[in-house]
Amino acid sequence: MMEGSRQTRVSRPYKISESSKVYRWAEHSGTVLQRLNEQRLRGLFCDVVLVADEQRLPAHRNLLAVCSDYFNSMFTLGMREAFQKEVELIGASYIGLKAVVDFLYGGELVLDGGNIDYVLETAHLLQIWTAVDFCCEYLEQEVSEDNYLYLQELASIYSLKRLDAFIDSFILSRFGTLSFTPAFLQNISMQKLCAYLGSSEVQRECEHDLLQAALQWLTQQPEREAHAYQVLENIHFPLIPKNDLLHRVKPAVCSLLPREANCEGFIEEAVRYHNSLAAQPVMQTKRTALRTTQECLLFVGGEVSERCLELSDDTCYLDAQSEQWVKETPLPARRSHHCVAVLGGFIFIAGGSFSRDNGGDAASNLLYRYDPRCKQWIKVASMNQRRVDFYLASIEDMLVAVGGRNENGALSSVETYSPKTDSWSYVAGLPRFTYGHAGTIYKDFVYISGGHDYQIGPYRKNLLCYDHRTDVWEERRPMSTARGWHSMCSLGDSIYSIGGSDDSLESMERFDVLGVEAYSPQCNQWTRVAPLLHANSESGVAVWEGRIYILGGYSWENTAFSKTVQVYDRDKDKWSEGTELPKAIAGVSACVCALKPRLEDKKKKGKGKRPQDHGQ
Repeated sequence: MMEGSRQTRVSRPYKISESSKVYRWAEHSGTVLQRLNEQRLRGLFCDVVLVADEQRLPAHRNLLAVCSDYFNSMFTLGMREAFQKEVELIGASYIGLKAVVDFLYGGELVLDGGNIDYVLETAHLLQIWTAVDFCCEYLEQEVSEDNYLYLQELASIYSLKRLDAFIDSFILSRFGTLSFTPAFLQNISMQKLCAYLGSSEVQRECEHDLLQAALQWLTQQPEREAHAYQVLENIHFPLIPKNDLLHRVKPAVCSLLPREANCEGFIEEAVRYHNSLAAQPVMQTKRTALRTTQECLLFVGGEVSERCLELSDDTCYLDAQSEQWVKETPLPARRSHHCVAVLGGFIFIAGGSFSRDNGGDAASNLLYRYDPRCKQWIKVASMNQRRVDFYLASIEDMLVAVGGRNENGALSSVETYSPKTDSWSYVAGLPRFTYGHAGTIYKDFVYISGGHDYQIGPYRKNLLCYDHRTDVWEERRPMSTARGWHSMCSLGDSIYSIGGSDDSLESMERFDVLGVEAYSPQCNQWTRVAPLLHANSESGVAVWEGRIYILGGYSWENTAFSKTVQVYDRDKDKWSEGTELPKAIAGVSACVCALKPRLEDKKKKGKGKRPQDHGQ
């Protein structure tokens, strides 16, 4: 019989059951909080009264200490407030305090245009970081051209990095309009102005607009002239046309700013840049750079299979947002089986075939250079030899053209291009005639693999490495698979040799190679990785955003051109298909380069999510 319980006829066993279960009261925490709030509103069991603006608010110390580091320290570290019945909160308003205390008891924070700054002030004082985050989230939705400066000041006062960054993005996206308003010109700080003028995200029609905004700000108040150099060093003067620099910019700067500001040097630097046309790729500074944070994947030229075979002068880039190929300025001449390289933010197109005969008889030695800043192609110094089916590398401050073939047959010569002198010079040649090979750059070394030499027989497995400092070619461990017309690229610590084709020893018929292998320069070893999905002889290759892209190509077994884009994910060791090319194409080249953003691209950019800000 259990003590204090109803008498039973059957004696209680030692254990009623061998099993055990845990039951949870799902509404427990909510119910407790609700009952505590009811007690607070009725004045029951409250052990502290908070005072702000001479108005009183009863509360429970336990709950305040649990929700706020500020109150926890106040009530546990021996401060006098720990023993006071009433605690006056200096720096807090009653409006803000009531909203925050109601939030601690009810979990709901009521914010509107009349109380937001009071609530933010109090939540920040009391270190209620969740409430601070809600305040920032509310303000982000309410930022406008009427209040952004006041909200920026709030962000500065309370060290709200999240809100400050959001308002910066708001200003950058409307800079062309806001920067000429009286409120902006009078109130924006020099540090903020410099940050906006130096940003790649700043909205403007042209660089001249940013210069005008800077000059307007500098001439608002006489004492600002002392900051002229710091402000104008953020203007990309070389992006302004030379004629404008001489006839509009220089007179304006000289008339508005004193000589001792030393700002004419920026204009002189820009004019020197414009006058040194060929050398521009090796004269790059932060002021010559395009205002963009993104690089684009491009393909250039090639042999197109549409109705009948024809060469292409297309230059197209992949718009990542729309997943469509967009046309950039076309090539000055149609080309296939040429090479592309990027140096100093400029795209170089060298050699290739100028007719459908890609056997070498139509080889070109021309070198064209594309400037994405002004979207123009120019012709620079031609190679010493005509070359098709070769490799072009960009390394340090030069280009390196390796092997290939022309009307005289296969080549072993190698030559380098110096933008500084706009000239080509021969360097150490290959140990054998080579064309149809592939190449890549790894840590300032040039690597080439495979290819052929006009002799009867299959393609080669050789891997060669060139050190431009010693002007020496050296053999490395050959590939496990012979191949030509393949692709090579570097990603991470590996060099990849991708696809291509080879000739059968017995029948001498050409067959596709789908195999891919990765070479470790550190270990001098090759390892097989996932094979291609489709044949890719004479395709373009580029590494973009950490993945390998194979563009188009030709299948010898199916005698078919391809518009497929194959994408390799190194982490998953897997190939997938990307956005198709506009046309089936082979003999195409690909590269990655920063391009001048289109105005509509800038307008499309949405507001990204930001991490939570705890006012630190």
